[in-house]
Amino acid sequence: MAVPVLPRRLFAALWAGPVVAIFLSANLVNFGNLGFNVLFSRLMGPALFGQLATVLTLFLAVMSLLGAVQLAVSQRIATTPSSAGALEASLARLSRQGLVFGLVAVPVLIAATVLLDIGTRFGLASVHLLPLLMLCLPFALPLALARGVATGRLDAWRVILSAQIEMWVRLIGAVCAWQVGLGLAGVVAVLALSVLAGLFPLRGVYGQPVETAVPVARDLLVMAFPFALLQAGQVILMDGDVVLALHLLGAESAGQLAALGLFQRIQFFACFGLAAVLVPAVVAEVSGGRTPAAAGQVFALYAAVTGGLTLIAFAAPEVTLAALVGPAFLPAAPFLPLTSLAAAAFTLSFLLATYLAALGDRSGIWAIALACPVQIAAITITADSLGSLLAAKLACQLALAAWLLARAAWCSRPATSRRQPSHA
Repeated sequence: MAVPVLPRRLFAALWAGPVVAIFLSANLVNFGNLGFNVLFSRLMGPALFGQLATVLTLFLAVMSLLGAVQLAVSQRIATTPSSAGALEASLARLSRQGLVFGLVAVPVLIAATVLLDIGTRFGLASVHLLPLLMLCLPFALPLALARGVATGRLDAWRVILSAQIEMWVRLIGAVCAWQVGLGLAGVVAVLALSVLAGLFPLRGVYGQPVETAVPVARDLLVMAFPFALLQAGQVILMDGDVVLALHLLGAESAGQLAALGLFQRIQFFACFGLAAVLVPAVVAEVSGGRTPAAAGQVFALYAAVTGGLTLIAFAAPEVTLAALVGPAFLPAAPFLPLTSLAAAAFTLSFLLATYLAALGDRSGIWAIALACPVQIAAITITADSLGSLLAAKLACQLALAAWLLARAAWCSRPATSRRQPSHA
């Protein structure tokens, strides 16, 4: 496959054109989501916020998996401009099929969820929360496909407008639902319907329909599968402990853990954008026979950002947590350093897995996937308090990061140094 040649001044080049606009928009969305969590942690209190955190974790899991599809679509669009019309026709048809299937399947899923009382298996107090969240499912695949097309074209206006409308509808709509007395159910309903709001700016993204089409579904699944594993691993390893805490420790502890998880997400997403730079930079340098120097720049930025946030977590945990989520969550403050260390370890693992994938080595993705059941088992066996839960999580994250660091160091060695010595 032909690899585009990137300029040496990669990081300077990113500050021109649509790339930086999309990047800044994504960070504004992250800021809005942070505001959502900060606001509702104060409005709801620990127990109810723990319920919301569980719903948000399930929502994030679904959207992250479809984010892998979006990434696969954007890569396909960007690398096959000559057949863009036929490809977009296939994607438009797949979007319609996904919408129809979702509208038919969701009522069945809702009925099964209510009859089997699946919500309580996730520790949710109300049987209506999961069905309300499922309202997003018919629109989730069409949104991922349409955003993938717009991103592949670097159609910054559509991408930015879609992301901003989705985020602001979620934030403002949820606040309005809470203020008029609809409670947690109203907030969850707005969360689901914000996905539909994100679709409106993407109408007409596929352009004029064409007669020809190309098979696309199987190729997208193959391209998206590794990224889906990586995204699913991110959700489980970073946020899955909130769901476990509801079962093992109760709603109050789960709410305290959700507050710690907010700082964790700030720390992770502060470096998340580096992964987007890492892949094309490393691929271009390796294909040109050069040492992947861009990786060093990325990991230096990671160290600077993570080091600063970890220092804050150790130096002022009470002040930091009170500023983020309010004084009701101060019992969790002693555990903020553990949370920050775990976030630092997983962020490093995520970047290392991305780096290895750019070198053509998928072992990092598989390692993250395999770490999920290990961490779940470790927490389930050892957790009898918030401290022991976080200690088990940190131990798993440190072991994963150490293995990936060793693997990345080995794969980065010159090919000649990895050969077996000859025996004269």
